Amino acid sequence: MRRNLLLVVCCVVPLMTMSQEHIDTVTGKTHRLTGVEVVASSETGKVTTTSPVQTIGTEQMLRLGIQNITDALKNIGGITIRDYGGAGGMKTVSVRGIGARHTAIAYDGIVLSDCQTGEIDLSRYSLDYVRLLSLTIGDGDNIFQPARNMAAAATLNIEVLQTPEEGAERNGDSQLPRNGAGRLSLGSWGMVSPAFHGGIRINKNTTVSATGTYTYAENDYPFTLRNNNTSTRERRKNSRMSSGHSEVNATWKDNNGNTLRGKVYYYDSYRQLPGIVHYYTNENDETLRERNLFAQAKYDTRLSDQWKLTASTKFNWAESRYHNGMPTAGIADSRYIQNETYGTATAMYEPTVNWALSYSADYIYNKLHNTAASLSGPDRHSILQALSVRYKLPRLTVIVRTLLSDYTDHGFGKKDKKNTNRLSPSFNASYRLLPNHDLYIRIMWKNIFRMPTFNELYYYHIGTTDLKPESNNQWNIGITWKSKTFNGWQATVTADGYVNDVKDKLVAIPFNMFVWRMMNLAKVKGRGIDLTTHIQRTLNGRHSIELTGNYSFQKIENRSNETSPYYKNQIAYIPEHTFCATVGWLNPWVNMSVSANGMSERWTVNEHADGTRLAGFAEMSFNVWRSFTPHLGSLGATHITLRGSIINILDKQYDIIAHYPMPGRSWRITAEISF
Repeated sequence: MRRNLLLVVCCVVPLMTMSQEHIDTVTGKTHRLTGVEVVASSETGKVTTTSPVQTIGTEQMLRLGIQNITDALKNIGGITIRDYGGAGGMKTVSVRGIGARHTAIAYDGIVLSDCQTGEIDLSRYSLDYVRLLSLTIGDGDNIFQPARNMAAAATLNIEVLQTPEEGAERNGDSQLPRNGAGRLSLGSWGMVSPAFHGGIRINKNTTVSATGTYTYAENDYPFTLRNNNTSTRERRKNSRMSSGHSEVNATWKDNNGNTLRGKVYYYDSYRQLPGIVHYYTNENDETLRERNLFAQAKYDTRLSDQWKLTASTKFNWAESRYHNGMPTAGIADSRYIQNETYGTATAMYEPTVNWALSYSADYIYNKLHNTAASLSGPDRHSILQALSVRYKLPRLTVIVRTLLSDYTDHGFGKKDKKNTNRLSPSFNASYRLLPNHDLYIRIMWKNIFRMPTFNELYYYHIGTTDLKPESNNQWNIGITWKSKTFNGWQATVTADGYVNDVKDKLVAIPFNMFVWRMMNLAKVKGRGIDLTTHIQRTLNGRHSIELTGNYSFQKIENRSNETSPYYKNQIAYIPEHTFCATVGWLNPWVNMSVSANGMSERWTVNEHADGTRLAGFAEMSFNVWRSFTPHLGSLGATHITLRGSIINILDKQYDIIAHYPMPGRSWRITAEISF
């Protein structure tokens, strides 16, 4: 590890000491160049990329009636959502059936972590004042990023507003300067959610902004409980939640291409856990208190015409307190604390307009502490190094990467030590088939692996310290097309076919009713197709119709044992078919949209035993919104947006997770003012 740390320092320090000035060899004059920002629409971006990329910006969220993270994710193809119901129910995502632990969640470009479970609960993150949500399968085209961002099968990136100028773009009105905004949302079953965002410019180089959100909900929604021929009308119990988050962002920029961004983030939530629903057993007394504090900083600079450098650092602290008022099977109260220290530096060299090379080095230290345990908790040292090469012509883009990962784990009491080293290559390419049309073909291959989480390695009665990492090979071939505007029509279509091979899949095997063990047993083979479309028709300057849709076919099969009767069964909780479609009408009066989404049947266990089938479902929602710009006294010109939604119009009852019923018909209204 000392050797690797020395290598990181030796590679990064010389880059940081290079001159930021370019000397003209003919005139002898020194030129200091300012940064150039390249802006492209999301529809154009997802057509030209070498691997599948889908984005949803704030304007599109408004047009589609999206008001929460779950609605946004339904509009991204290839994602399977695990939702435990209600505003406070945990929500995780799996991309192409590989599993939630293979999906990295980045917040303003820096990956979030949970070393205990390996899964990020997306219910923590509100869409209030999020400027962009994007999913990248594979590595994407950006080679100027940390090595950790390349260490997952897919990455979901959440970008929030950081400067007052960015607030001007939220409602599609960039003419009015925005330095403050407030929002209030009300919904069914006692849901109340206020939010605010404000920013000031201290001087011509420095801006500071702050964001805060709070959500309270009773979540006592009704549902029908069925047992053979008997059914009763019940209400969700022990489901109240309250959560809030605040963050402060500071940005400094100069005229020489230097940018420094800093963020301090705090999250606090208290949730009653409703538990599973069985006949005659709809009682529960579990609570969960979660807190998270992190601070991060990022520095970008252009050292010369050919060299760029970025460096980031982050400290993360997280606490979870679980209380069980009705303990059974030895499950008692527990408190876990996580600490993470993270640092990264990336340098990119562009010798010509066609070639670009980048090198990134990351160091991560994770520690998990259980206050009930007498021994010191496990920790992990991680060193990630990535080397990327990009070659680009007007019609061809080729990207080759390799990621070197080095992990050192210590178990409880520092008695167990284990080193893991892996080399993970990848290849991306896209080619423009016709010179005058946006018609592309793209190919992607990526080899990646996932380290076992601390729960999988060390959890009492479950963890196994000799586990091997899961290994995954991803292949993707796709074709993308964006039409030219003709008589007010414009369309974008992408179609991607893929194959995923997962080896040494981590599964839990029961030894008796209460003792399980994690083992490397399963092999999983995935095949599928992702289709996305976006069609817009401008009728005149005041009316337009927009259709956005996606469809995914996923055949994710258990290939562990050819002699098993369960061979080639669909993996638990993965539907073969998912879809989402939204039609919106923009007009001078009240803008409207109707959306429908659903999925086919799933199984709660890989064996597909009797009674473990979850029926497929489809639901519809209706949204209206209107924006206007009044002049309110001393506030001057303001921008007001009113929204209303009816979710699950047909009051369809369904489960995404077995015995966790989802809400039926509900409503939500939101008022926002920015000035």
